[in-house]
Amino acid sequence: MDVRAVRLSALDTADRADLLARYANEVYAPAFPDAEIREDPDYWRGLLDADPYPPPPQPRIEVLVLVDGDGRIAGGVTIELYRRANAGLLTYISVAPDRRGRGLGKRLIAEARAALDRFAAPDTPMFAETERMEDAHDDDERAATVLRQRRLAGMGARWVEFDYVMPPLRPDTSPHRLHLMIFDGPDAVPAATVLALLNELAHALDTDLDRSGDTRAMAGWLAAQDMLPVVPLPVVAP
Repeated sequence: MDVRAVRLSALDTADRADLLARYANEVYAPAFPDAEIREDPDYWRGLLDADPYPPPPQPRIEVLVLVDGDGRIAGGVTIELYRRANAGLLTYISVAPDRRGRGLGKRLIAEARAALDRFAAPDTPMFAETERMEDAHDDDERAATVLRQRRLAGMGARWVEFDYVMPPLRPDTSPHRLHLMIFDGPDAVPAATVLALLNELAHALDTDLDRSGDTRAMAGWLAAQDMLPVVPLPVVAP
């Protein structure tokens, strides 16, 4: 069944709240059960509802939801532009379990890229995050990580090769080690761009990279680098 992409920024406040709540409950939350790495959709709604739009460090965001002809939600994606860093961050992408394997993930990536291009220049890098193989707790989680990385690689994602530590999303959570990826990017990216993005992200989340030993060490290391290599994700590396 065909699906259409709905930009939540284009809806009125009531319709936006309804569609976002349905997406959050039916697709997004089940796809990201770990609350430590899941943003609150009310944060997105607050940004989309704001008039005037908040200045940096708050990102310019778009949430896109795929809806079929029966009104059922097939998937969604959130893209954020950090305006000082001039870098995009695709924070969450999820497809309903019964719709996977039909190319909807690739469609969502393309919609996110198009949204980012409306905010910024076409050469603005689009980053994303994914779990690391070494952090899987059991064989099932390991297999899920392998499958996720292979799907992401098929959508054009590659690994920005360094020890990435995601800043805590809320005061009650901890930094989280993940892989930082880039979609359809060059073979190396400036470390200064990555550091600027992570500093702005941390400030948007009302924290600072210096508040944690892991993020402070990462920031210090990035500050001393020039270019970071972009390589295939670990599970698809030669």
